Amino acid sequence: MKIHIKKSLYSTLATSILLMGTTSGVSAHETAGSIDPQTYEAYSQQDAKYSKKVVKAISEVLEMDANSQQAVAVINQLPKIMAWEYYLSSFGKKLKGNEIRQAVEEVFDIDLDYVSKNDYGSKLSIYPTPVMESVRVSLKEEITSVAKDARIMNMSKNEVMDRYIKQQNYALSGAQASLLINQIFGVNLVGISGLEGKQLAISSKGQWIVKSDRDLFILESSLDDVDVSIYAGSHLQELTGGSELPAPLIAKLTELGFTYHETEQLLYYKNPTGESIPDAFKGQLIGILLGTIAQMNG
Repeated sequence: MKIHIKKSLYSTLATSILLMGTTSGVSAHETAGSIDPQTYEAYSQQDAKYSKKVVKAISEVLEMDANSQQAVAVINQLPKIMAWEYYLSSFGKKLKGNEIRQAVEEVFDIDLDYVSKNDYGSKLSIYPTPVMESVRVSLKEEITSVAKDARIMNMSKNEVMDRYIKQQNYALSGAQASLLINQIFGVNLVGISGLEGKQLAISSKGQWIVKSDRDLFILESSLDDVDVSIYAGSHLQELTGGSELPAPLIAKLTELGFTYHETEQLLYYKNPTGESIPDAFKGQLIGILLGTIAQMNG
């Protein structure tokens, strides 16, 4: 699974990322350009977004010098999901569940072991079909059998993940691993990566998923993701001198099914099915919040 990028592509990757910022889909095959060495003068290991361990691993995958300012600059500007996939590839062709979860914690600072141990995250009546079929087979059942589904749904999320990966002969790509994490834990790494620097904080599964000093809004979900609250972030309070949410946001989210609690100055929604809020609803909600932030930044 190791990714090989020729040294001649160093400047291509660096230039593309520095010009495009954290736009998703940046690769080592973007249009080549010249590199100004002064671009990297402000960078050092102390400025690295990730630990020395992660920087070293990604640098090796990209065939760059981990101690160079160029490597740190390039890695800092990678979208987190891309940094995660590069880091994941450093583990080799076979990926075990604990290695994937370790990579999530190292890059995203999200502890999936903690989520599993406390049975946080997605509250579902059943996992998606591909997951159920693989875990059924791991229990020596037919893929369509429901005889042990109750047992599967009572397993820890780590066990479900590990059984699935073993059935796939430990041969998951980064994209497949990311999808699996979302299906089992309800943690959307691609979505989280896209929210970096968007001034929207997210607290979920008992931990901060995204957070910065310039957050205008905070989206806080329950431990099982069944209900969610929206309230003012510290930066919005600094700008307005209060915790009141913008009227247009209240109106839009009320139409989406939220209830506005004026005393607490927050918007609240609970999924009427009793299951975790689906990705489609989350996407609609985040879209409204990001649209509001964009208008406020004018």
